[in-house]
Amino acid sequence: MNDNILINQSCDEWLESVQIKLKEPTYANYYNVINSQIKPYFNDFDGEVSNTAINEMIKHKFTGGRLDGSGGLSAKTVRDIVIILKQVINFMVKKDYINSFDYDIVLPKSQNADFEVLTPNEQTLLTSYIKSNFDAQKIGVFFALYAGLRIGEVCALKWENIDFHAETISVTKTLQRIKNTDENATTKTKIIIDEPKSDKSKRKIPLPPFLIDLLKPFEGVYSDKSFVLTGSTKQFIEPRLYEKIFKRYLVQAKINNTNFHTLRHTFATRAIEHGFDAKSLSEILGHSSVEFTLKKYVHSSMDLKKKSMERLSVCYAWAT
Repeated sequence: MNDNILINQSCDEWLESVQIKLKEPTYANYYNVINSQIKPYFNDFDGEVSNTAINEMIKHKFTGGRLDGSGGLSAKTVRDIVIILKQVINFMVKKDYINSFDYDIVLPKSQNADFEVLTPNEQTLLTSYIKSNFDAQKIGVFFALYAGLRIGEVCALKWENIDFHAETISVTKTLQRIKNTDENATTKTKIIIDEPKSDKSKRKIPLPPFLIDLLKPFEGVYSDKSFVLTGSTKQFIEPRLYEKIFKRYLVQAKINNTNFHTLRHTFATRAIEHGFDAKSLSEILGHSSVEFTLKKYVHSSMDLKKKSMERLSVCYAWAT
């Protein structure tokens, strides 16, 4: 059997073997990567599974791997593809389809993304707009901006998740659109509401008093099983639509275009600027570690750096 056929068949076998162990969104991601990136590449492959073959694939994906033919994939995307390919190859070795070999792979270095954060003035403008036109649908903006929720978590929220007495919000579900892996399906994607992918993402967050005050008029108005954004037990707003709604809010608030996730970055940055300890912030954001929070989500402004340096003046005062 040619190795290109062997790889593609092994991809299918491996997917089937891990499906029962994975959450549906994770499986859908693996399915998509394998069927859009790995199998098509190896369709024309003529050679042995080796470090050379893997490195050639990496080079191809990094320079021309986009499905629309417009260029290469990001370093992170290429790394994610290789992680999945290595699992398939390990599966092939375990099945004695190929001989084992030591990996000698050159991966592109991941670059830290330059995340956007609202300026204090933009945050003030957005906050003023949301307050002046406040309704249940807009609550999600404040849950992201002042509690750090992800858009999928906001869309999945139900009124039962808000404890007015304890002044907390419980994040237990996330709503997302994923690829439909059912070959007989009539749609390419579908909506699922499921637990977050990690235990750390399931969390209880204390809400600031001003947010509780804004929510008070809604207490008891809707069924506990109703979605917060719609007030309905059956209808919800999916992330893709809520992103579009959010962009309309930006236009009306006269703020430059950005994406909903910027609110979460802004929350994390403001929290650090106002003295949050990193561990508490990491737990509120639902991150796996404090290091991830500091590396990925916290953006120190020049003003904050100056203030931090000015605090060191006390050391000079001691010496004089």
